[in-house]
Amino acid sequence: MPVKRPSPRAKPTAVDRAAARRIVWVRLTRTVVLGTIATIVAIIWLGEQYGVERDVILAFLGTSALFVGLLILCGLMAMVLLWLLRRYIKSWKKRSPRGM
Repeated sequence: MPVKRPSPRAKPTAVDRAAARRIVWVRLTRTVVLGTIATIVAIIWLGEQYGVERDVILAFLGTSALFVGLLILCGLMAMVLLWLLRRYIKSWKKRSPRGM
């Protein structure tokens, strides 16, 4: 008995979409990690070309990473604050009379 194959125009299933999303995340993660490694190596190499000691370069990289981490933390805190504000407004609207 012949095997039924989906036509090329068939809509993708949820499993297909999930697998495609997973592939995209793997590629994105790989790209971010490789880009980060390449940037760190390039900064260290460039610093050594200009005669900057490796300890100083690593201190600058650590400070930069800390600064970026703090910016990410500020963004997350703002997101949580907006989420809580939205929840409060929704619950306030449910409790308030319709005339207001």
